[in-house]
Amino acid sequence: IGLLESRLDAIVYRAKFVPTVWAARQFVSHGHVTVDGKKVDIGSYRVKPGQVIEVKEKSRNMALVLEAQQSSERDIPDYLELGDRGFSVRYVRVPELADVPYPVKMEPNLVVEYYSS
Repeated sequence: IGLLESRLDAIVYRAKFVPTVWAARQFVSHGHVTVDGKKVDIGSYRVKPGQVIEVKEKSRNMALVLEAQQSSERDIPDYLELGDRGFSVRYVRVPELADVPYPVKMEPNLVVEYYSS
C-alpha cells in the first residue's frame, strides 16, 4: 500500500489537484507538476517522505484543478501536508492501510498480486 500511495499520480489525486485517478495520471504526464521544484512527468515516480509536490503556476487556473479543489466528496489524507493555497503538498510519511481513504473495503493481497504480475 505504501508503494502504491507513494506514486506521484496517486499523490496528485489524493492532494485534490485533479478530480479522478485517471486525470491525475494524465495531469502528471502532461508536465503540470513539479517535485521539489523539478518537472516530473512520470506517473509512477516514487515520491519520498519530505518531498514537495506542486502544481505549476501556469496550470493553477485550469478548470480541472479548480473543480477538484472545490469538491467536498473527499478529504486530503493526514500523510499529506497542504501548502501554498492548495497548490502544493508535502509528502509527510508513507501511509499504512488504515491511513488511506479507500471508498470500499479492499483486499491488499489481491492488489499486490495484480501489480506484481
